[in-house]
Order: sequence, then C-alpha cells, then structure tokens
Amino acid sequence: MASQNQAEWQHSGSSRSLIQAQDMAHAEATLAGHGETGRLILDRLGRILSCGSPAERIFGANQVRLIGKRISEFIAGFGLSEHSPSFNQRYLVYLCADNAWRKFEATDSDGHRIAVELNLARVNTGGEEMFLLSVRLDDAKNSCFQASA
Repeated sequence: MASQNQAEWQHSGSSRSLIQAQDMAHAEATLAGHGETGRLILDRLGRILSCGSPAERIFGANQVRLIGKRISEFIAGFGLSEHSPSFNQRYLVYLCADNAWRKFEATDSDGHRIAVELNLARVNTGGEEMFLLSVRLDDAKNSCFQASA
C-alpha cells in the first residue's frame, strides 16, 4: 500500500505542473464565453491523480476528496469498469480520438446533479500515459436542472 501511495504522489507531483499550466487556459476560456474550465489528470484506470482549483470549484470538493477517486464516481455515464483496466484505457483513448466536447451528467459533492461538458486528451509524461480531462459546466442545461428542483 505504501508503494502505491508513493507512486501516486510521484504521479501527482509530475502532473501538478501540467495542471498549473493548463489552468492558464481557464482564463482564455472564460474570456471566450465558455465559463470556468477545470482540469484533472487521470491515470489509465480513470483515477484522479491531480486537479486544479477550477475543477475543485466545479465539483464543490477539494483535492483531498477528489484525488484517488475514479472519475466515474462523479460523472454518470463515464463507463469505466472496476474489473478491466485494459477496457478503461481503450475507452479513455477512444474519448480522446476526435478532440470533441461531450455532454455528461455529473454529481457535485453535495449530491446535486450538474450538467458538464468534457474534453479528454492523451498525455505522455516521463513515459507514463495519463489523460488530461477538461471539464466545464453546461450552463444552459444546468438552468433546466435548477428550474426543476
């Protein structure tokens, strides 16, 4: 268990600078009218290795509550398997293929449904394959959620 935690810290440290660089894109997205864009680094199993402040705000949770969790715990329909790492990796690679933003339903830390848009990119850092997940709120759909609540 200790070696797994150590490996996760190493991944987190190497990906932290990537997250910080990617958070700069948040300001550009906001100016372009897309709202806040959060960034998360996922491993090949879909576990969150690192995240930036905008992602924390979108999900209403700090890094302690996010890191180490599977992204599928927060995003419904993000079809990852607990029993097939090879399926998870293929699915994540598939979602990277066309560089498109996809609509999903997520749950914030308070259990509220939120509509999000996701974009996934494959990243190779130090020979380790990771995935950069960009997430932003789907404001139009979230206004419908709020009206029905």
